[in-house]
Amino acid sequence: MKIIDTHTHLNDVAFEKDVEKVIEKAKEKGVIKVINSADALASFENIKKLSSLYPEFCYGTYGVHPNEVKGENDLIELEKVIKDKTINLVGVGEIGLDYHYNPSEENKELQKRIFIGQIKIAEKYNLPIVIHSRNADFDTFDIVTKLKVKVPVDLHCYSGSYELAMRYIANGIDIHFGIGGVVTFKNAKRLVEVVEKVPTERLLLETDAPYLAPTPYRGQRNEPSYLKEVIKKISQIKNIEENELSEMLINNTKRVFKIWIQ
Repeated sequence: MKIIDTHTHLNDVAFEKDVEKVIEKAKEKGVIKVINSADALASFENIKKLSSLYPEFCYGTYGVHPNEVKGENDLIELEKVIKDKTINLVGVGEIGLDYHYNPSEENKELQKRIFIGQIKIAEKYNLPIVIHSRNADFDTFDIVTKLKVKVPVDLHCYSGSYELAMRYIANGIDIHFGIGGVVTFKNAKRLVEVVEKVPTERLLLETDAPYLAPTPYRGQRNEPSYLKEVIKKISQIKNIEENELSEMLINNTKRVFKIWIQ
């Protein structure tokens, strides 16, 4: 079985002491590639380093996380990073909206403006976008559908409803839903419904490591090697054999992020 982790943070401080061992363990469990997602320029420097050390294993996305946005200079920095050909950059993200910590109207408008700006840059360079959306389902949907986003969209760590997922699809968006450890939680009924009913070609596999470790590792540091538990759960929900499901999810990843795999 081959596995790709489409959204992880091996660049995080949680892995600074043993990232090499984490990568080796992941490979032993069938993980063939990971996509590290940056949320600010500082974290992207670690992603560049990992991509240099593990060029066939570590890829990266870069974008300014909604909780890190400062202003239009964020957009200038994003273009600089995209033009840097020394990294395996496969997308723009994570970008989006997060109203959890600061729901003020001023902050919301700033986040929306930079979100739209980053989407337009991704379209300019024909790169998929990885969206972080927290307490902002309606505004995220409104922006993505009104812009009629022309590149593939990965709604990372999807927490919305099945109905919202189908509205994205009905609007003609090349939308995909990141599914990780949360689907194994006992209280994840809404996400289980999404996985059950949304077409498999719309799903992507992710950890969001070091966060959201699946059962039976819940509460521990998450890592790519645990993705087998997520595949097992999705396999049960959709009644698809694990190896067949793994192949389908790999094909989805290849299509969205244009990653070449032998």
